[in-house]
Amino acid sequence: MNDEIEMVRQARPEAAPYSREARLAARRALTGPAPRRRRPYGIALAGALAVAAASVVAIGTLVPGTRDAGPGSVSTASVGGQAPVTLPKIAKMSAEEVLGRAADAVTDLHPRDDQFIKVTSETMYGAFQVSLKAENGDQVGENRYLYRTKRAIWLSADGTRDGALKIERLAPRAYPGWPLPKEANEEKPGTEWNKLPTCGRVSDTAYTSLKKLPEDAEGMRAYLYSREHGDRPADAAAWTAVGDLLRETYMPAAQRAALFKAAATIPGVTVTEDAEDAAGRKGIGVGRESVGVREDIVFHPETYELLGERGIVVDEKEAKAPLGSLVASTAQLTVSVEDTAPEVDDPYVRCG
Repeated sequence: MNDEIEMVRQARPEAAPYSREARLAARRALTGPAPRRRRPYGIALAGALAVAAASVVAIGTLVPGTRDAGPGSVSTASVGGQAPVTLPKIAKMSAEEVLGRAADAVTDLHPRDDQFIKVTSETMYGAFQVSLKAENGDQVGENRYLYRTKRAIWLSADGTRDGALKIERLAPRAYPGWPLPKEANEEKPGTEWNKLPTCGRVSDTAYTSLKKLPEDAEGMRAYLYSREHGDRPADAAAWTAVGDLLRETYMPAAQRAALFKAAATIPGVTVTEDAEDAAGRKGIGVGRESVGVREDIVFHPETYELLGERGIVVDEKEAKAPLGSLVASTAQLTVSVEDTAPEVDDPYVRCG
């Protein structure tokens, strides 16, 4: 009985495609209507890759971490050669207070319809490879490793012009508690350019599309809960939707303020005082727990500017990672408006 590797890519454009089919699916997801998503963890990345290929890679949101001695304490052990991390310490500030300040601090770049939003970021996620028996689909093995990138994306403000995506692949790292598999080195460090064609469709995350969302907290909350979430709990899905609307996008000020205020009303959302983004910037984390992971959106402690996201394991058994492990990490480095996007000669571009 032969084993086969079934690799199912999740909803994350941050992962570089491993096949022509994956590349094409990524472009359709980035330029078309928001598709259905399956996520093993709440912090997920915008855009979905629904790849109907026999072999693709499952990209989750796991990043290296360590076992901790207990809540609020610093671990003395490390996993996979990574520095120790600290379990999140719940702050006395309320989510309503922090997110209210973030709402009050929003600004707007006011891009013209013919301009582009450029977002640069740094990411680290986990790649999962599951080996199944071909006949009955039973799982017989699993590999995990950490996938790291630096990204720059150009998105048409009104969604009518082709965009571009630059991915700089960084050296992979071992997933905490797991050996580094040989598959991790198949994608060599380097730079990849992708064209993001509109294919005649305006993305739901284009600036002009986001401008049509509710400008009040009540209306935005209703929108968050109206998004399809499959079998996931509604509150967890609503929190994931908050991140989806912030990641590699640029929301107009009125909608962004409404989003922050609506996020504060989601049950289970609390504040941590010791958050850090993928670039090492210290901040305040606002988040909730899901599938054994605390999922934080990180804000600057003084300006309340969005810095990035992170996830820390708070239930070792449920998350299948050491307690205190950092299992998601992003950093939004810059957001700017540009008149043009880079011209990309991409052989994988195809509409239809």
